Amino acid sequence: MSIDTMLARLDDPKPNGRDRWRCACPVCGGRNRSTLSIGVGDTGAVLLRCWKEGCSPEQIAHAVGLELEDLFPPRETHGAPLKRRRLITAGQALEVLDSEATLLVLCASDMAKGEQVDRDRLLTAAARIAMIRDEVRA
Repeated sequence: MSIDTMLARLDDPKPNGRDRWRCACPVCGGRNRSTLSIGVGDTGAVLLRCWKEGCSPEQIAHAVGLELEDLFPPRETHGAPLKRRRLITAGQALEVLDSEATLLVLCASDMAKGEQVDRDRLLTAAARIAMIRDEVRA
């Protein structure tokens, strides 16, 4: 399957760099137009990463009427292993970290004052920071 087939099945994907797009995750995205990163790997595989709920590539593929194996081109039987391609740039990772760190500081300040904070949003921030960590380590 080509990346064009996947992009045609998603809701208005926007270019986000060379061989990268962003759109709402078809599983959990709702109105947020940047919850899903789509990329093309060095082997031609379609790469998917949900930044909202961490939906699996299999869930995302099923949501658009595909199977997980549809995201991969026929496997080569020779050659050296190819280097993994990142779904986001270092600059994009820093933007996410900056945003989530700011949220955490504001929530900590509110908690110190005894004010109510959105616990679910704090957990989402922690999950997004963990996803960035995992992406950088991969």
